[in-house]
Amino acid sequence: MDKDLLHCSQIARLNRIKYLYNPKILILPFSLKLQIMIIKNKSDIIKAFVNLTPFFILAITATWLVSDNIFFWDTVQLSAKHATFYFENNFSKLLLPDSFDSGHVPAFGMYLAACWKLFGKSLLVSHFAMLPFLLGIIWQSHQLLKKFISHKYLYFALILFLLDPTLLSQATLVSPDIALVFFFLLALNSVLSQKKIIISIAVAGLSLTSMRGMMVAFSILILDLIFTLKIENFKSIFLQLTQKAVIYSPALIIFLGYNIYHFKEKGWIGYHEDSPWSECFQRVGFKGVLYNIGILGWRFLDFGRVFLWITFFTIGMLFYKNIKNDTKVKTLLFIFIIILGSLSISFVLYKNLSGHRYILPAILSFSLLTSYLVFEIISSERIKYLIFSLLVIGLITGNMWIYPREIA
Repeated sequence: MDKDLLHCSQIARLNRIKYLYNPKILILPFSLKLQIMIIKNKSDIIKAFVNLTPFFILAITATWLVSDNIFFWDTVQLSAKHATFYFENNFSKLLLPDSFDSGHVPAFGMYLAACWKLFGKSLLVSHFAMLPFLLGIIWQSHQLLKKFISHKYLYFALILFLLDPTLLSQATLVSPDIALVFFFLLALNSVLSQKKIIISIAVAGLSLTSMRGMMVAFSILILDLIFTLKIENFKSIFLQLTQKAVIYSPALIIFLGYNIYHFKEKGWIGYHEDSPWSECFQRVGFKGVLYNIGILGWRFLDFGRVFLWITFFTIGMLFYKNIKNDTKVKTLLFIFIIILGSLSISFVLYKNLSGHRYILPAILSFSLLTSYLVFEIISSERIKYLIFSLLVIGLITGNMWIYPREIA
């Protein structure tokens, strides 16, 4: 009798094991977990959209309020003239006339011309053509800050990030720099999350904006290698680099393909001797380099950003022990240094490539770093909100700084 019971017990145990390890049974809890994750992600996205609604409404309202603003400064050429050429020629020609050919892929002008074809040629349409990029910047900024800032302070950090005067000024224009900032944030987010397809799309988008877009794309590649390349053996490194090459090849193909064709047809790349802006591309000597380095520093301090730097150095000195081993601080420093290094080359070496917008991705990277120090390193709630308030006041009033005519 005991043997029969033991035999039955063993059979039951075997059946239980077969049940537990049946692939069909195993799929059920996995698929359930996957569905829960998808629902949770959808729920998080919906919550984020709801929380960002005031920011979206502000962007739409601001776009409406400036929709009568004419094309201004560089946007006359980079937006209006480029788009008008493609609009009037019905996209039958790729290369622009030398008188306003900027030398880079004129995709932004094509995009604006396409919007005119669909909705009519007007200032209203031109400004609202920027809205997808503006809303995208808000969303990508939120996603980026979420990786570093705790939820309690996330929207305070977002306000600080989006209040940058140079970003806001470009947001009131029909400017390719808004598209560049969007693709930069998308690329950076994708690198930090290792979303390979999105990295490829974002970097390709950067290659379509301007030469500076390609500089930013190169810095994104460097950051990608720094954050993800594992030094194990030659075979492993080769496979990783091959994978990176596949991800970044669409951007390289676009850039090289257009410039080779452009050079073959026109005999120049970037600019030509009779170009209205050829003087801007004159190389400077040693004194000129030092002068441009000074201008670079000024650009970072300008429009109230001096308060960000004061905050950065003050927290850095007072909380050095907390910061020196903080991996997120190191990550943010790497991002800032690599982006700045890439964009400062042309800024420093050439005569007049020194506008604030030329280093906007680096400015935003530094803003992100400072926000992290304020909201994650300082422990006192009162001091956090005090510094936040002072920085907001500094950035808002920074828009009102008026320089003497000789400097301005």
